Amino acid sequence: MDYRLLQGDCIEIMPTLAAGSIDAVITDPPYIVTAGPGGGAFGNRSHLVNTGGFTDGGVDHSFLNHFNNWFCFCSKRQLSSLIELAEMCDHWNLITWAKPNPVPTCNNKYLPDVEYIVHGFSAGHLHGTYQDKQSFFLEKCGEKSTDHPNEKPLSLMLKLVRLSTLPGQTVLDPFMGSGTTGVACKMLGRNFIGIELDAKYYRIAERRIANAQPPLFVADVPTVPTAEQVMMFEAAD
Repeated sequence: MDYRLLQGDCIEIMPTLAAGSIDAVITDPPYIVTAGPGGGAFGNRSHLVNTGGFTDGGVDHSFLNHFNNWFCFCSKRQLSSLIELAEMCDHWNLITWAKPNPVPTCNNKYLPDVEYIVHGFSAGHLHGTYQDKQSFFLEKCGEKSTDHPNEKPLSLMLKLVRLSTLPGQTVLDPFMGSGTTGVACKMLGRNFIGIELDAKYYRIAERRIANAQPPLFVADVPTVPTAEQVMMFEAAD
């Protein structure tokens, strides 16, 4: 397995990569979010108010057009434009990460208990197990292993890697952050290319991926639904 980590601006680095050698992009670019000192129980959270565009300045998603298979996290404000990109692919789907322990906002606001992941793909197949193909993911937030403000659950990244690739294939994360995508790839026997601009988080990602345990054997075995599960879905139709 091959792990290639690059520090720098992904918009400058990605054109130097051979897009045809990348089987899937799985990434969490900066969201467009707003937060202020009022309107919620934790409205003065500095990591949302004073990030200086590092995690909340948004990004031009058009770089995804160069790839045939991609998962991209986004905020609600980015969702419509990202779906427009996904509709240019042969297939697309929306996955939601539902959080049972969201920040308890108040003052005429919905709870921030959902994050969105858009999957667009024109190449390859939808891999993974029967359970992986559920379009929702339920996991608590806040249980992180680093101080990165947007670290995603490892179990979620394992799901996305299984859905998009087979062992031995290559995943690119151009906004690598603390390296959770790379950890998932190493655990599942995928090659990984990660790009991160921030030197601090690059070093964290480098260490986490180096310490991740590779699989004892490389195999993805699809899970076939039981007869009871088939009957349940037929009854729902």
